[in-house]
Amino acid sequence: MLDLDPADAIVAALWREATTSRASVTQLLRAYFREVELKPRQQKRIKQLLHRVLASRARIDAALEDAAPAGIVESLEGAVRVLTSRVLDGNLATTEAKRKLAWIDWERVANFESRLAQIDDPLRRVEILGSFPRWLARRIVERFGDEADAVATALAGDAPRTIRVNTLQCSVEQCIASLERDGITVRRTEMATASLEVLGPSQLFRTWAFQHGWFELQDEASQLVAELVAPPPGGLVVDACAGAGGKTLAIAAAMGGRGTLVALDVSASRLEELRRRAKRAGVRNLRVFRIQADAWTDEVEALLARADRVLVDAPCSGLGSLRRNPDMRDRLFADEREVERLQTIQIDLCTRVASRLAPKSRLIYATCTVLPDENQRVVERVLAADPMLDVVRVAEILGSERASKFSDASGTVLETFPHRHPCDGFFAAVLRKRSSEASADTDEAEGREVGPS
Repeated sequence: MLDLDPADAIVAALWREATTSRASVTQLLRAYFREVELKPRQQKRIKQLLHRVLASRARIDAALEDAAPAGIVESLEGAVRVLTSRVLDGNLATTEAKRKLAWIDWERVANFESRLAQIDDPLRRVEILGSFPRWLARRIVERFGDEADAVATALAGDAPRTIRVNTLQCSVEQCIASLERDGITVRRTEMATASLEVLGPSQLFRTWAFQHGWFELQDEASQLVAELVAPPPGGLVVDACAGAGGKTLAIAAAMGGRGTLVALDVSASRLEELRRRAKRAGVRNLRVFRIQADAWTDEVEALLARADRVLVDAPCSGLGSLRRNPDMRDRLFADEREVERLQTIQIDLCTRVASRLAPKSRLIYATCTVLPDENQRVVERVLAADPMLDVVRVAEILGSERASKFSDASGTVLETFPHRHPCDGFFAAVLRKRSSEASADTDEAEGREVGPS
């Protein structure tokens, strides 16, 4: 029996459960923290360490294969992997690790990164750095070239904790002041207009500000997608894949209580969560519809036909937010064909929505992945299928100077990457329905490119 620190022992037990349970890591942690009273700092440490162990499985295994007796790595328990992760990350001394477990060469574990950097095969390096299957490592190397190692490392790292201030209820300054009264330190971020980064461990959901709907936990790139919707005053906006409503609520704040906001989703439980969150946030102009995946009611069809904006935050691989959900490696990336299946769904959703758009209306297509097959290539297919659609540049909507922080070089699409930006990896493109064929000459001169793939 290993002599583990209390937090390490907890993580080892949670690791065993995570590798055998159908529940997500988020669900497991929430259940554990409900049962066991821990301080915010303790919760943060356990969450971070569990995420690191799950996100670094290939890195841990490769280091152990170098430092442990041959043929036993697959049989090693979570406790050994927790210790290995800590030594690899430099937050456990090799002398202390040796005291706990003497038959592993912990010096070789600590020096593994230098040997990893010397591997000539870029696919193998990315496989280990990101704990990715070979097919995904290949796609990342093809997409990012010399930056592939940095991408893989970032996707296995820690994500920033950001919130969106709900401007329906308060100003950004008022929210900052309220959080500071509760002992929580935040700072403004550089890209989204109402985004704050939370510094240090904290119990955000126990604060007065959260209980009164003054903010929501939301990644900064996700907030940018909602800003890109840019609802017109008093307009009709449809969130066609609303889920539990993170972007829906951000759009509601942008609408300032005016106009009509419609949320669609196939999941009754997610929509119920959205209703609860909307009530706390003070949203009064929201209508919610549960839909079938392959059919819309006449009422929903009529709303789509009248909408000024339709957000299609499509089902995707979620690669851009992998560090928040490290267990997705098993669920989504086991089979390369999953990306092709998702691409089919994405194209179908967008073409169905586009066919119902009124002239001058916009479709905002978004994903939280960095794979071109789910991003630029989907948009290209949708544009090819509907000659009445054109791309509206992100720089045109949000301004060139601001868009330059998170768009491609041409300012056409939104693209964020965890190794370059302090947020998840997101993509978004805005498509507009032409008002008439007569406008085609002008639109054609502007072009229909969607950025590099």
